[in-house]
Amino acid sequence: MRDEIKFKEYMSLLSETFDKPVSGSLNDLYWKILEPFTDEQCESAFKEIIYSSKFFPKPADFMEILKGKKEHRATEAWIEVLNAIKRIGNYESVKFSDPVIHSVLQVMGGWDKLAATMTVDEEKWKQKELERLYSIMGGRGNHPEYLPGTVEMENSRLGFPDKKPEIIKIGFSNEQKQIAEG
Repeated sequence: MRDEIKFKEYMSLLSETFDKPVSGSLNDLYWKILEPFTDEQCESAFKEIIYSSKFFPKPADFMEILKGKKEHRATEAWIEVLNAIKRIGNYESVKFSDPVIHSVLQVMGGWDKLAATMTVDEEKWKQKELERLYSIMGGRGNHPEYLPGTVEMENSRLGFPDKKPEIIKIGFSNEQKQIAEG
């Protein structure tokens, strides 16, 4: 969230709605938590909490609204991966907006292998595997920056590691793409 005035208005509204005083340190904590998200996302989260919560929200309540529940994120990750496989295929190197996907696919054998060999009959089993691994890998840091495709891996194997194709970005908004490229 960037609009500090709007943030303070919503925090004041939460304080009044739930009859809970908000200290300066609590205000600072929520500001830090909401900082990575857009004003629109945060306003939507504040409104949802005000309309549907019975108690003053914990930071986890905001994260659940803004990021979704872990099970939902795992399913969304599978949908992104499946769409990328169908749309892009195994030859291109890919970078997902959710870096957890990189670690999960690496454990599943790599992007190129999964995208090249998965059959329609295997999709539901691969989905279950991805969702299970996503919940495990989600709490870890140090995810790969991107996943190399067949072309990049083959170039490297043949002694041309500097001949890398452009990395296809998946799931990034235009603003995120500019930040990722910048």
